[in-house]
Amino acid sequence: MRPQSRLIPVFLVVSLLFPSQPSFSDDTRDATEVETLGVVVASHSATLGNGAASDGATLYNGDRLVTEPNGGLSLRSGDAMLYMTGSTQVTLHRTPSHNPAIKKSLIRADVSSGSISFSLSPDQYFLVSAHGALIGPAAPMPTLGEITILDRKAFKIRARRGPLKIVYRDDSEIIPEGKSYRVELDDSPENTGPSTPTSIKTRQAHPAGRRRFILLFLIGTAAIAAAGTAAGYIQSVESPDCPQPNQCSRPN
Repeated sequence: MRPQSRLIPVFLVVSLLFPSQPSFSDDTRDATEVETLGVVVASHSATLGNGAASDGATLYNGDRLVTEPNGGLSLRSGDAMLYMTGSTQVTLHRTPSHNPAIKKSLIRADVSSGSISFSLSPDQYFLVSAHGALIGPAAPMPTLGEITILDRKAFKIRARRGPLKIVYRDDSEIIPEGKSYRVELDDSPENTGPSTPTSIKTRQAHPAGRRRFILLFLIGTAAIAAAGTAAGYIQSVESPDCPQPNQCSRPN
């Protein structure tokens, strides 16, 4: 078994046991939102931009993270955590929300290759994107999921804990807890809808007569990976360059 495959269940255990960090004051949170999107929790054979991704590194808008074939990287953004396996590329973006119920801007992790595991909170401030499809919690509860990019318009998704919702253009689908699907996206050029949604809640599940852009193919429930030990994996998520102790580990 490859080293990164053993870390996936460990990442999920850590995200369940330590789902959040102490909150900032409003003034501190507003100031941090301008610059910081997250922090690298742990990394191995991974790059951040043109340099090595170091533990505790602060992440900003547009930062690109890439893992080598034998590498791995985990990051935290507020209550959300994301783990990248080997040969994976993720780019972070801050985008405005068009959902009136969400006042803050969103942090979006665009996955362009490889596989990720993620833990998302129901506040929907941190979401995952694959080929322009937005993925987030489908219920007001913390969720655990996995995504593997298959080709330029298809990916595999699994909802480990809690249901997930996929939104793409004018279509949406629910992934029930414990289910795995192959997802194929219809990116036909004649479509005039927006290519990248800005909120999970702004689309309804394919109303009557509306074209479907998300095709789901059930691939069965995958066996849960053997549980690993979390001993030694939990590392400080605070950057050593943080000017104020205990205030760099929660960017939101």
